[in-house]
Amino acid sequence: MNKLMGYLRKSITRRFVAMMLLALFLILAGAGTVLWRAYDTLTSYQNTQKELSEKEAIISDIAEHTSQVFFRARGYYAFLNEMEYDKVYEEYELLKVALDTFRNMPHNDLEDKLIEDIDKFMDDFIQDVFPKASSLVQNDRYAELRALSSSGINDAVNSLVRYADQFARDNEVYLERKNEEMVHDIFKEGLLFATYVLGILLLSVWIATRTAMDIGKPLGGLTKEAENFALGKPVHLAYTDRVDEIGKLSQSLDQMMVQITAKESELMAQNEELIAQQDELQMQQETLQEALGKMAANEVYLEKRNQLIQSLSNTTDKGPLLESVIRHTVELSDADKGMILLMNEEQDHASFGVSDSGVSQLLESFRGGLILRMKETKEPYILKREAASEEKGFNTEQLYTYDVYVPVLDASEEVAAYMVLSRIGREVSSQELAELKGMATQLSLSLDRLAMFEEKERQRQMTRDMLNTIQEGVQLLNLEGRTLQVNNMLFEMMGYSTYEEMSGLSLDQFLDRLIGRVEAGDQLESFVRNTVNNATMDTKSFIYTMTEPYTRHILVYYEPLFRKEERIGTLLVHRDITREHEVDQIKSEFVSTVSHELRTPLASVLGFTELLLSKELKPERQRKYLSTIHQEAKRLTTLINDFLDLQRMESGRQSYHFVTIDAASLLKETLDVYRTEFIHHEVVMNGSGERLSVIGDHDKLKQVLINLLSNAVKYSPGGGKIVISLKRERQSLLLSISDEGLGIPEEALPRLFTKFYRVDNSDRREIGGTGLGLAIVKEIVTVHNGEVFVNSTFGQGSTFTIRLPLSEAPVPEMREPERMGVQEKFHDGMKMCGNIYIIEDDTNISALMRDELQERGFNVYLYSNSEEAMRAMRAFRPDLVIIDLILSDGDDGWGVISSMRAEDSLNNVPILISSAYEEKKRAQELGISGYLIKPFHPNTLSKMVMDVLTAGSGNDDNTRV
Repeated sequence: MNKLMGYLRKSITRRFVAMMLLALFLILAGAGTVLWRAYDTLTSYQNTQKELSEKEAIISDIAEHTSQVFFRARGYYAFLNEMEYDKVYEEYELLKVALDTFRNMPHNDLEDKLIEDIDKFMDDFIQDVFPKASSLVQNDRYAELRALSSSGINDAVNSLVRYADQFARDNEVYLERKNEEMVHDIFKEGLLFATYVLGILLLSVWIATRTAMDIGKPLGGLTKEAENFALGKPVHLAYTDRVDEIGKLSQSLDQMMVQITAKESELMAQNEELIAQQDELQMQQETLQEALGKMAANEVYLEKRNQLIQSLSNTTDKGPLLESVIRHTVELSDADKGMILLMNEEQDHASFGVSDSGVSQLLESFRGGLILRMKETKEPYILKREAASEEKGFNTEQLYTYDVYVPVLDASEEVAAYMVLSRIGREVSSQELAELKGMATQLSLSLDRLAMFEEKERQRQMTRDMLNTIQEGVQLLNLEGRTLQVNNMLFEMMGYSTYEEMSGLSLDQFLDRLIGRVEAGDQLESFVRNTVNNATMDTKSFIYTMTEPYTRHILVYYEPLFRKEERIGTLLVHRDITREHEVDQIKSEFVSTVSHELRTPLASVLGFTELLLSKELKPERQRKYLSTIHQEAKRLTTLINDFLDLQRMESGRQSYHFVTIDAASLLKETLDVYRTEFIHHEVVMNGSGERLSVIGDHDKLKQVLINLLSNAVKYSPGGGKIVISLKRERQSLLLSISDEGLGIPEEALPRLFTKFYRVDNSDRREIGGTGLGLAIVKEIVTVHNGEVFVNSTFGQGSTFTIRLPLSEAPVPEMREPERMGVQEKFHDGMKMCGNIYIIEDDTNISALMRDELQERGFNVYLYSNSEEAMRAMRAFRPDLVIIDLILSDGDDGWGVISSMRAEDSLNNVPILISSAYEEKKRAQELGISGYLIKPFHPNTLSKMVMDVLTAGSGNDDNTRV
C-alpha cells in the first residue's frame, strides 16, 4: 500500500486519474446494485403472476370440461344422440389431462383434496352413474332417471364451478397485493439510488477541492514568487521538497533565477556592443533599400512588359487587343495618355486617357498631317507643343507636352498602324524612344498573327455558316468514330440543345443516345459502325425512323474523306425525308381513296345504264334507275369538285369574292338547303340575338358550313342532337357545331385536318368519304384569317368551332326579289331569239347545251376549234359566245377571248366561260359576263344566258350544281 501511495505522490496526473477511476468504480458498482435489485423484484412479481395465471386457466379448464361432461350427458338423455354420447367421453379425457397438468403445478392441501374429490367423483360418474342413466334412458325409464339426477350430482358440479370463480377472484386480490408490494420495493430502491447519487456528488466535490488544493494553490504561489523576481524583490520558493511536477517546477524555477542573476551583468556588456553594431547595420540597410527600390522599379517595368507580351500573344479579338496594347504601352512608357490607330478602312482604334473630341480629331487626320511623314520615314517622331489648358490642371506656369508618334510596320515594311503617346512636362529620352520602337515591332508581329487568325476565323465561320444553311444534318467523324464537327440541323435533329453537347462525342456515346430514339436501332448501329470501319457494304445509305420527340423519317448516307490519298474520317449526312415519306403515303391514300370513292358510284352508273340499254323496263322502274344514275353522278361531281377545290387552294389559284356577310343569315340559308338531311337528328340553335357580320366569300363559307354539318350527320348515324352555337368573343365570331356521335380518338386529332386522312375505326368503315372535307374547311377558314379547332370525346361526340374576325361594316339590307323571273319576262313579251355561238370540243356537252338553248328559242351554232369560230364571228356577229378554256388541237380559250377583245366588231360581245377549271379572277379582269363550272345543270345555263342578254351585264357568280 505504501508503494502505491509513493507511486501516486510522484505525479499529479496519477493522483487525479486514481481518484477519477475510484469515483467511476463507485458509480458503476452502485448503479449495477440498484439495477440488479429492481430487476430481481420485477422478475419475482412476473413469475408469481405467470404461475397464478396458469393455475387459474387450468382450474377454469377443469370446471369447463366437468360442465361439458354433464352438459353432453344431458344432451344424450334428451335426444339419444350417439355423438353426444361420444362427446361425454372426449370431455372426460380432456378433464383427465387438465387434472394431470394441475397435479404437476404447485398447490396447497385444499387444492389436493379438490383434485382427489373431482377425480373420484368423475370416475364414479363415468363408470357407474352415466352407464346406469344411459340404460334408464334407453329403456324409457325417465322417472328413475330423475330420481338418480336429484341424488346430489349437480351440487358437486356447481361446487366445482363456484370454486373456480372464487379462485379467480382470490387470484386477482393476491396479484393486487403483490403489485403494491412491488411498487413499495421499487420506491425504496429509488430512495436508495437517490441517496447513492448524493454521495457520489459529495465525492466529486471532495475530488475537485482536493485537486484544486493540490495543484492550484502551489501554482498560485509560484506565480507570485516569479512576479516578485521580475520586480527585483526578495524571493522564497516553497514546495521544492515535493517529488511531483510542482516540486520539479519549483526546483527548475529556482535554478533559472540563479542563472539569470549571474548572467545579467554579462548581458549588459553585450548589449552595449550590439548597439554599436546596430548603427553600422542601419547604414548598410539604407544602401540595400536603395538597391531594392531600383530592383522593384525594374520588376514593375518587367511585369508590365510581360503583361503586354501576354496580351499580344494570347488575345485574338482585335478590340480587346488594341485596348490592352495602348493601356500597357502608356504605363510602360510613363506617358499620360495615348491612342493606337490601325491603317484600315474601318479605322479600328483604342485610346487611354484621351477625350472623345481628341479621338475624333485624330481620326479626321487619318490620311494626312504627321501620318504622311511617318509613312515616308517609317521612324518615330516627337512633337513638342505647349500644353493645353485641360492638360495643365492647376499649374499656372508655362508647360510643354511631348507627343510621340510611333509607326507600326507590317511584314512588307509598310505602316499598318501607329501609336500616339503624350507626356506632360517630361521629355522623352532616346533610350525610351528605342524601347517604343521595340514595342512597335512586337505589336507588328501580333497584328500580323491577328490578321491571319481573323482570316482563318472568317473562313471557318463561312464554312460553318454554309453547313448551317444546309437543311440536312452533317456529321464529321474521325477514324475512331468520334464526332469532330456537326451543323445546327444535326444537333437539333438529334435532340441536343447546343453544339458543344454533341461535339467530341465518341461513337458509343453518340449511338447510345440515338439508338433509344429510333426504330430498327440494331440495323442503324451496324450501318454507322460499318461506315466508320470502312467495311464493304451493298449500299451507301440507310433509312431509319426517329420516334422522339415526334416521328420523323431520316435518310443517312456517308462519304469517306481523304487527304493526300489517306483516309482521315467519314462524313455522315442525315436527311429528313419525312415530307417525302408523307407525300408517298398521301399518294397511296389518294390512289386508294380515288379507286374506292370514284369506282363505287361509277359501278352504279354503268350498271343501271346497261340495264336501261339492254332491257325493256317499265316507265316507273326506268325513272327509278335514272334517279339513281343522277344521284350517283351528283356524288361523283361532289368528289371531283372536292379534289379540284383543294388543288386550287394549295396552288393559290382559288379565287375569292369578299363581301360583308351576316352570319345568322348565312347559317339559316345553309340549314334551309341542308334540312332534308336531318331525318334522324334534332337541330338546336343557340345564339345571343346580336347581329354579327364577317368579311368573306359567301359561297366558300357556305361550303364550310355544309361540310361540317355533313360530318355531324354522317358521324352520328344513331341520330341525336346537333347543336349550333353562334356568339361573339371579343372581336371574333365563334360558330360551333356539336354532335352526339362517334367522337374522335385522341391520337387522331393532330392529323384530322390533313387531306385524305380518315380515322381508322371499325365504326367508320361503312361511312363514305374522301378525307378532304376538313382539309378544305381549314384552307377556307385560314384564307379568311380565322382558325378551326375541335374538341372531342371518343364515343360521346365532337364539337367543331370556327373563329372568324368580326366586321364593323354594316350588312346591306336584303331586297325582296322580283316576283317575275327572267324566264317569265321572255314569255310575257320579249321574243326568245338570238344567235349564240358555242365553242366546245366535247360533242356531248355541245349537244346538251344546244338542245337546252334551242328549247328556249335561241339559234345555236357549234364550233370545236378557235380558227373556225373566229371566221364565223367575223362573218356574222353573234349575240353571245359560250366558250371552253381547253379546245381541240391544243387551242386555248383565253386566246379566242383575247382575239375578240382585240377586234372592234367583237369587243362588246358578251362571253360566258364553260370550263372544268375555276379561274374566275382572270375572267373578271377580262370582263367576262359569266362563269359556269362543269358540270352544271342545263337550266342554270339557260337562266344565265337570259340574264346576260336581258340585263346587258355579266353575273360573275360561280354557279355550281
